[in-house]
Amino acid sequence: MLENGERARFNGDWERAINIFKEAQSFASDPLLSAAAQLGIGKTLLEARRFEEAVAALDDYILRFPDQDGVADAYFLRAEGRMALGRYEQAAEDYGDSINLGLHALDAFVLELQGDAWIATGEIERAQDAYSIALQTISPETDLSVEIKLARAIAASGDYHQAIEKYESIYSKSESEFTRAQINLLMGQAFLALGDADQAYQRFQDSVENYPKAYDSYTGLVALVNDGVPVNELDRGLVDFYAGQYGVAIAAFDRYTTSSPEAPDGTPHHFKALSLRALGDYSGALLEWQILIDNYPNDQYFSQAWDERVDTLWAYLDQYDLAVQTSLAFTQNYPEHPQAPEFLFAAARIAERNDDLQQSAQLWLQLATDYPNAPQAFRAAFLAGIQYFRLGENHQAETAFERALDLSLSSEDRAAAQLWIGKSRQASGDDNAAQQAFKAAEIVDPHGYYSLRATDILKGRHPFQAQGVFVFPSDEEMASARDEANQWMRETFGITSTVPLTELDVNLRSDPRAQRGEELWRLGKYGEAKAELESLRKDSLHDAEATYRLMNWFLDLGLYQPAIYNVREVIHLAGLDEANSHLAPDYLRYVRFGPYFGELFLPEALSHGLDGLFLLSVSRQESLFESFATSYAAARGLMQIIPSTGEYVAEREGWPPGFTADDLYRPIVSVRLGARYLADQSDLFNGDLYAALAAYNAGPGNSSIWKDLSQGDPDLFLEIIRLQQPQDYIRSIAWAFAEYQALYVVEN
Repeated sequence: MLENGERARFNGDWERAINIFKEAQSFASDPLLSAAAQLGIGKTLLEARRFEEAVAALDDYILRFPDQDGVADAYFLRAEGRMALGRYEQAAEDYGDSINLGLHALDAFVLELQGDAWIATGEIERAQDAYSIALQTISPETDLSVEIKLARAIAASGDYHQAIEKYESIYSKSESEFTRAQINLLMGQAFLALGDADQAYQRFQDSVENYPKAYDSYTGLVALVNDGVPVNELDRGLVDFYAGQYGVAIAAFDRYTTSSPEAPDGTPHHFKALSLRALGDYSGALLEWQILIDNYPNDQYFSQAWDERVDTLWAYLDQYDLAVQTSLAFTQNYPEHPQAPEFLFAAARIAERNDDLQQSAQLWLQLATDYPNAPQAFRAAFLAGIQYFRLGENHQAETAFERALDLSLSSEDRAAAQLWIGKSRQASGDDNAAQQAFKAAEIVDPHGYYSLRATDILKGRHPFQAQGVFVFPSDEEMASARDEANQWMRETFGITSTVPLTELDVNLRSDPRAQRGEELWRLGKYGEAKAELESLRKDSLHDAEATYRLMNWFLDLGLYQPAIYNVREVIHLAGLDEANSHLAPDYLRYVRFGPYFGELFLPEALSHGLDGLFLLSVSRQESLFESFATSYAAARGLMQIIPSTGEYVAEREGWPPGFTADDLYRPIVSVRLGARYLADQSDLFNGDLYAALAAYNAGPGNSSIWKDLSQGDPDLFLEIIRLQQPQDYIRSIAWAFAEYQALYVVEN
């Protein structure tokens, strides 16, 4: 029962978890079980941000079960709850008790938190003590954050000389321009507190001259300007630019060029142009880039100035024809330049955006002819074929795809070319020749997207069409498959250890990263735990046995993403590539394509009329089943939903109550809202799952445009997509769906 409660908590199904733990308590005669249930209640309430209740539940645990193994966890968790409630002094005491009672592997981590708590109470000296002790036990993988906190605490105590010594040490150790700019700012502030303005200005000047991208450099610049300290106008302009202060940046660049009419390079013109464009002065930006082009032909920004002019013309001014001409002018004027093929490719792409398919096809073929050894050559010939296909000029399309086949450098490229040769022949009415091309595409890149798609076409299947009923292995079947994999590992890699391969051996178990990672995971600090375990995983990749052992351990923890990565590494170390990865034991394939969180995905898929394996494939691509994942675009959770979309869907669902963006890290919420949103896109596009996926990834507006251009052809839809990410996204999901079906489907 406790296991079910922990699973519900892990899934973010907090009410169910609490009810299970309470039910377990009511039936438990064993104090160990009762204690575990009480701790489970406290952890769940804490994750649910019900902090008062969490602290009360943990108070109860500590009072009733002071001698249980989980008491150190309870103190730590209570400290977290008290921090959230603003009870910083009590939290600091709890952090200390958690170390004394057993969280020894996390000494440095907890001491840093304790120091933060003491800072919040104003107990600067006690914070210094905590940070100092943390540094004595700190792991080699830890960054400089604790040292920075200690130095700031020392400065806050008024000991600026010692703080400056610490800052100088940190500066010398760091290679990050952002950290160095931060340290320069802090050091400068310390010098100002000592009345040594000259030393402070030197630190601010160092940042302005060397680290213009850091916002702390901008803060230092403001101090210099306010105090009337001379600053190089070019440096000043760059710092202002990166801080988003475009108007003052332009003024600084103007002062620089006025005072240095024969500037050594085009930097001020390039960044002034970027600033002008950011403010909407497109003609002014174009003029600055033209000045750079005319006067600085050897400048580092020369080709970029051409590129920015091209982008400004079509993306900001809708002057597509002039953008094409400008891009072609670069290629014509500098045919031997390494970027000449890129500009020719860009000209073709802009012509396509301008709906001049004939011109885009001709330009792409010109690239394939003039620059056959360029990295873009295959893609150019392939896209020329796509344009001719869209125009209904099927013989020209076939010729272009055959040219692409000649230029192909990979099996994936050859499969793509063959598939489209087949589609061109099919469109011309030559079905027999089309079938030959489809068969050639099918065999050239086994398990690759285009080969899989060719199989669908040969069998008359729609994309993502279910091929039968899927059945997952039973526990007994999984155990048998694991035993077979263990034997395969021993035979393949000559493993003689008597320790079962499903367990960590003494070397892995004794690694501090494994110990810290395990404790952090148990405490719900998933991101911090993964950082520790990922470091250990990467350091073990050369060792097949260690990689396999870690894979099994990660599965037991519920850390699925690195487990899946480790399968790939084991397969690689065994000398198998993707084309013959099916020769690996079934257990490895089950791990690589597992039905993770299936208890959540499958009911939601059923309720929305989606294939369960399809929904699993989407989550695999989105997060690789990592519930706490956050993308660069702020998408969160298993289904990588951005907060605004989550809020919209939650409002439509009327659930969960009091939705916040953090709810997207709860698997139960992410799966339900993600399935609903994906189903909505499927309905919007009349069941077209390519269009639905493109909408999920890149927005329904973009998908509608691509849908209108694709003439109802899913393969054409994929190739028309003008953004690389959604195109790769659909291909990857289709590949994963095929793998899931191959593993689990019993064909009709």
